[in-house]
Amino acid sequence: MKLGEMLVSEGRITSEELEDTLKGQAIFGGRFGTNLIEMGILDELELTHFLSQKAGFPHASPEQLMNVAPQVIRLLPEEAVRKYRVVPLALNNRKLLLAMADPEDFATIDEISFVTGYIVVPLITPEIRLVCALEKYYNIKRELRNRPAAGGGRGRARVSPRPASGTARPPLLQRASRAPAVNQPKVASSFDLPLLDDLDCFGPIDEPPVLTSFAGAGLQPEEQDYSLDAVLRGLVQAPDRHQVAELIVGYTARQFSRSALFLIKGNQATGWIAQTGTEPRPGFNTLKISLSETSVLKSVAESKTYYLGALPTSPCNSRMCAALGGEPPPNQLLAPLIMMGRVVAILYVNDSSRRLDESIPEVQKLLSKASMAFEILILKNKILLA
Repeated sequence: MKLGEMLVSEGRITSEELEDTLKGQAIFGGRFGTNLIEMGILDELELTHFLSQKAGFPHASPEQLMNVAPQVIRLLPEEAVRKYRVVPLALNNRKLLLAMADPEDFATIDEISFVTGYIVVPLITPEIRLVCALEKYYNIKRELRNRPAAGGGRGRARVSPRPASGTARPPLLQRASRAPAVNQPKVASSFDLPLLDDLDCFGPIDEPPVLTSFAGAGLQPEEQDYSLDAVLRGLVQAPDRHQVAELIVGYTARQFSRSALFLIKGNQATGWIAQTGTEPRPGFNTLKISLSETSVLKSVAESKTYYLGALPTSPCNSRMCAALGGEPPPNQLLAPLIMMGRVVAILYVNDSSRRLDESIPEVQKLLSKASMAFEILILKNKILLA
């Protein structure tokens, strides 16, 4: 039985919370348990104890993971840590205590035992804590989705304590307003994903992962087929959210002078992918813009509709322009990608040689197809109950 099924059968989460978590996992990535914590459905310790109980393995506490002695860290070579995503915790009488997200990965346990010469004792830990320890001790950067927002989570949202058995459960997820939007899919429910804001983690955002070609393995970006038909076929077959984003930006960067995609998580917009022609914009994914401050991104996220024209003068808009490569032309278009009634991403394009108002239907159609691609990923997650 998968984790989600076990939690429902034990009464720890509802079927609705299971479905919403699967939706979040499809859009923002990560393990199922990580999304449970980020959404505030379970806290880290509650999930840790549940995993330990069901898997039959002892668990590593957050204090253990974040306070490992330097001599213990040196017991495992960095190459092995990067490959197996584990953290050594202590050495007792030739027994190496090892923090793992999957303590039933016996192949990894055997390999580490062979490399170190110690008897490996696995301890289970949630992914969200493990990635923090990997970054702290081995400088293995986390993905964008595993980082708390500046200032602490999505408006520092907190979930009320889980009620005792037999009492009414408070609503954990608030429905988003459903303002009309051309590219809004018809989905019955919506969800909010607060970010965990109490992890003692740090460090700059790492570069996005290298994306595989949807048109053929090993092709360079300029060799890929970015025709609309090829992009639509790619969206149908996209294995993850990164591929969906790469297809959107790869196509629009060839139709316009410049294209970028911003990820909207709670009260913050973060640079995802930016491109001019076939050239990616380095460092774009380090950009963070608070949606509590005046910006065109805030306007699009709140109105759930497109913005066309020159950018108003504001510090946030200036930072966005700098991250995109300098002063843009007066012709700019920003359009929201809406899932389950909320804006999860914003597409930006500019071009000085064409009228962008004529391109609005094309852009909105592309974003509606991207929303469908995310829905496909959600359905795949539901089938796997990962």
